[in-house]
Amino acid sequence: MARILVGVLGAVWLSAVAGAAAAQESSLQETLRIEGASRDEPLVVIADQVTYETDGSVARAIGNAEAFYGPRVLGADRLEYDQGTERVRAIGAVMLRNDDGTLLFADEAELSTTLENGRIRQPRALIAGGARFAAVEGERIDGRYTVLSKAVYSPCIVCFDDPTPLWRVRAAKVIHDEVTRDIVYEDATFEVEGVPVLYVPYFRHPDPSVRRRTGFLAPEFGEDSNFGYSVKLPYFIELSPSRDLTLTPFITTKDGLIMEAEYRALTRTGGYRLRGALTYNNEQKGTGDEWRGALEGEGRFSLAEDLGWGFDIDLATDDTFLRRYNYSDEDRVTSRLFLVNETDRLFAEANAYYFQSFRPDEDDDTIPMALPELRMRYRALEDQTYGVANLTADVLHLQRNETRDVSRFSTGATWERQFVTDLGVVITPFGQVRADAYWIENDPVRGNDTELRINALAGVDVRMPFIAENALGTHIIEPVVQLVASPNDGSQDDIPNEDSLNLNFDETNLLIGESRFAGNDRFEAGSRLNAGIRYDFTNDSGVGVEAVYGRVFRLDDNDAFAPTSGLRNADSDHVGALRLSFDPYFDVTARFRADQNDFDLERREVYARASYGPVSAVGSYAHIAEDAFGGFASDREEIAGAAIVRVTEEVRLYGSARHDLEDGRLVEADGGVIFENECCYIDFSVSRRNNDDRDAEDGTNFGLTFRLKSLGA
Repeated sequence: MARILVGVLGAVWLSAVAGAAAAQESSLQETLRIEGASRDEPLVVIADQVTYETDGSVARAIGNAEAFYGPRVLGADRLEYDQGTERVRAIGAVMLRNDDGTLLFADEAELSTTLENGRIRQPRALIAGGARFAAVEGERIDGRYTVLSKAVYSPCIVCFDDPTPLWRVRAAKVIHDEVTRDIVYEDATFEVEGVPVLYVPYFRHPDPSVRRRTGFLAPEFGEDSNFGYSVKLPYFIELSPSRDLTLTPFITTKDGLIMEAEYRALTRTGGYRLRGALTYNNEQKGTGDEWRGALEGEGRFSLAEDLGWGFDIDLATDDTFLRRYNYSDEDRVTSRLFLVNETDRLFAEANAYYFQSFRPDEDDDTIPMALPELRMRYRALEDQTYGVANLTADVLHLQRNETRDVSRFSTGATWERQFVTDLGVVITPFGQVRADAYWIENDPVRGNDTELRINALAGVDVRMPFIAENALGTHIIEPVVQLVASPNDGSQDDIPNEDSLNLNFDETNLLIGESRFAGNDRFEAGSRLNAGIRYDFTNDSGVGVEAVYGRVFRLDDNDAFAPTSGLRNADSDHVGALRLSFDPYFDVTARFRADQNDFDLERREVYARASYGPVSAVGSYAHIAEDAFGGFASDREEIAGAAIVRVTEEVRLYGSARHDLEDGRLVEADGGVIFENECCYIDFSVSRRNNDDRDAEDGTNFGLTFRLKSLGA
């Protein structure tokens, strides 16, 4: 049957249709337009059939009936309009969609013709974000308030076999304000699995559609061997649409109050975040009462299309504050202020660094502050015929409270050009020249000194990949040879080494023609041959194999490298790696460095990742031989791993551990269980740390986070 449109205006009266006076009811077969002017827009009704009484007092829309007034929609099996009361009655499968998208369901409702006011029997409400209400009776007031009597609220989805939600709130009255987006309860009782646990006479919270609102956040409970039982009670303050502040009293039974604060802001040019903690106690051994705290944060801002600036802050008042209160296990932190300009050819930045050490054997007065560090890299040439050339320059000043201060200016240029022969041989000649000037003050060995040096090299990289395809997949074998000519500068001890202390020689830096040192204070002088071979296999099933092996050969020893680096002797140690993968299920990488003479393993590492069904895991193993120059006074060997297991759609188990095989002790471990569904989040965790550091002693920590979803914003 055709659907018919009926307009009903403000002070509605129904016109009789010619030829229908003799019938009590007559079926309408065309659009019925009702005149009136008490409202600015009509109530539009669509139904399979519309009838009216001959006296014009009642109109009925029957079958898939829907009424529209602006953004509001009323649907039911049948709608009836009474001219005398100017009310619309909805009967059977009633649904009302309000201005904010809230949905009300009921068996029967009686509303004004603007759908703003009225009463509803057995209402059920669904609010944007997942909130669900059920009540004995409801009322719509001013198109703004939904008032439910004897109501139940819960975001939990229930099934027919178990209709009791995990948690709910029962209240004598629930009011939903669609303008302020608040939900207000009167005489409310919280229930868990149907059991009452808490009564409050009055309670309110934002509805689930609110993303940010001032108020308390979910608390966190814990117990730690160092500071006892604890609770965190975060209070969120919305300062503006782009700024907020969270204040968190961190209350402990042993150490008293630690006050935490986090401030976040978005600006027209970027954004920043600052987070800090502060307490006053005497828990640091041998110090007495004192203020203790930490501050960390970051900011990123744009000044122009290619120009920006920012900062990173990581500070603490003393060595053990971060570890004692489980903020961080870092033993060195860095704060930075920077300005950066980056285009397709130019990268330039200015930095200021402040370093802080928490190691007991390091004095902050001997740790430098870098102010300034200026770096520039400019691509002066990029041409298929003439190759690629880059110009570099940097300035650095290191200032200490005690001992050595160093200033450095460096400039240089690099060039390379790639050729591919008809046989597929890839030949890349390259070159580099660099000049450095150093000004040294208060060095306990060198005194005050000025040093100048120039280093240059020229080389060629030759690669010839062999590619074969068969039923198994694609195979690539690629031998690589790099021949580098450079003056043998001998000892570089006249210049202090500030930025090139640690060097891990492995397959990742085997084929670097310029220099393997990360910084400028040391360079790789002397002629050498870098030789390696790579094998790669892939197929359509996701199976992959990659193997790399190589060595470095020199004319002379190079004293710039530490004796334990594997690169000091004329013939280097052996380095290699093997990677196996079966995407997306697992991949494992093993790398090694073996002594040049007897092939004893000086360093071996294994890293693995696996994911299958509900289980995801990562693991690692590392053995590093004694290296006094690298900071290892004895051999180091440890194994570590972490895993997450999804037991069900709602339950996840997680855990991680790190074990020192050399000392035979568990360094740290943690684990827990997470229960999460549409209505709540529960995380119970336990961790153990076995690494005493003054007042950050070995300890066990228990934690509990419990959050009721949709209850607040």
